[in-house]
Amino acid sequence: MPIRNVALLLCVLLNIGLCQNPPRICIEGITERGPGWAPSASELALLPQRTITATDHGTQVTFQGVLLTDVLGKVATPTGEKYHKTAASYYVAAEGRDGYRALFAWAELDPSFIDKAVYVVTKRDGKPLSEEDGPFQLVVPGEKRNARWVRQLNLLRIEPNPTPYGSEQARWIRANLPELESIKVGMTRGELLKVFMEEGGISFRTWHRYVYRKCGFVKVDVEFAPAGDPSSFKESPDDRITKISKPYLELSILD
Repeated sequence: MPIRNVALLLCVLLNIGLCQNPPRICIEGITERGPGWAPSASELALLPQRTITATDHGTQVTFQGVLLTDVLGKVATPTGEKYHKTAASYYVAAEGRDGYRALFAWAELDPSFIDKAVYVVTKRDGKPLSEEDGPFQLVVPGEKRNARWVRQLNLLRIEPNPTPYGSEQARWIRANLPELESIKVGMTRGELLKVFMEEGGISFRTWHRYVYRKCGFVKVDVEFAPAGDPSSFKESPDDRITKISKPYLELSILD
């Protein structure tokens, strides 16, 4: 039996069969590096504790718990050089006993991508969570509708996401997007032409449409402030960019 299936079986047994007390959360990592982790509230208490102030249905409350990233740090996660190019193709699924499921892109949780705090809590306003909410709850401060707050949390699983982030096209965009967005207002036409090239169609010295040198279907529209004689129609590599659009997709334009 694959180790992932063994891990899931152990979690099920811990929660509904062999060990109903104390309740536990089943946590599954991404690789076959052991049986995962199934901590109880007392084991979570050994992790760094946090106090969280959040709004729950219009009421400000205080939770006590731990960072989700600290919990996931006990199993294999898509971090490190091995996963540098593919980490964004993973997500974390959080499930409650009632079947409610919330998803988080790994990039939302990984501190190397973004500074976002999600918590696994066991107390509310200094008291253990109610039976309706606990004994574990996932809390995401700052989200307007609390749609990804998961009551009666009993499973956290890191899963690969084959689409839309894991496709060959998505990987190409992820690899080249930093270069596409490297051209900023204030740079020169000459610097722009290191990344983009001219395309056919209508253009002016103060406005031109360019295509990405690595893919002619990726384009930007650029406005310039002329360098030197503003009445001249001749483009200069020293013309300054005053406005540049977001990269967009369009078929080729032929003169």
